[in-house]
Amino acid sequence: MIDLGPETGFEKFPAQVDWGDYSFFLVRTKQGYKLLSNVCPHHGGEIVDWGTCFMCPDHGWRFEPEDGECINGPNARMWSYEVTVRDGHLHADVPSD
Repeated sequence: MIDLGPETGFEKFPAQVDWGDYSFFLVRTKQGYKLLSNVCPHHGGEIVDWGTCFMCPDHGWRFEPEDGECINGPNARMWSYEVTVRDGHLHADVPSD
């Protein structure tokens, strides 16, 4: 479990979150918050925020910005992690090495 910081520290979504050598997108959905990995599930390329969606420039895969589901290719999804709010801080359930 990692502490992403105070909930009030995130004003614009998606928000880029860096943790060690890893980068994520923090998104806010109707159900709450979710952390999406910026590593493409296809070949490990870097996924970028393309405005209306997330995209892997290596092969053009695009991903839905709320749940990371691939919208123009195979049945694939960005790796995601649940985020909870405790004592005003966002905590992500990211496995440690």
